[in-house]
Amino acid sequence: MNSIFPKSIKIDQFPSDDGHIESVLIGCETVKVSFQTWNMRALVVIFKEVDSVFSSHCVYGDIGSFTCTNIDKEYKQFVFYDATSDKKVLSVVSKSVEIYDTGVAKDIKSALFDVGYDYIGNQVRKL
Repeated sequence: MNSIFPKSIKIDQFPSDDGHIESVLIGCETVKVSFQTWNMRALVVIFKEVDSVFSSHCVYGDIGSFTCTNIDKEYKQFVFYDATSDKKVLSVVSKSVEIYDTGVAKDIKSALFDVGYDYIGNQVRKL
């Protein structure tokens, strides 16, 4: 049976090497990262109860690795590293993370932020 909902991925199965971040959206205590793997799998990474975010030229640069480190009993630090320089390009400290495989990307630079405002802290655009 096929589901219309994206498939959830465990953090230890996140295929960070040889992919790239397409976009980063920061909401109220929420960060949403659109990630594309080398074989054009489209992933959405949603960090919840975010404490801090560091970003330095992270969009469309090749990602070489991804780490998850416990900061304390509540918070973890999630870090994406550049493939060529091994420098930290995106770091998020949060209480939880959810990763969804949304299927095959339409093209090499297609952002995935068409999944609704509920993913970014229930913010709605004012007209």
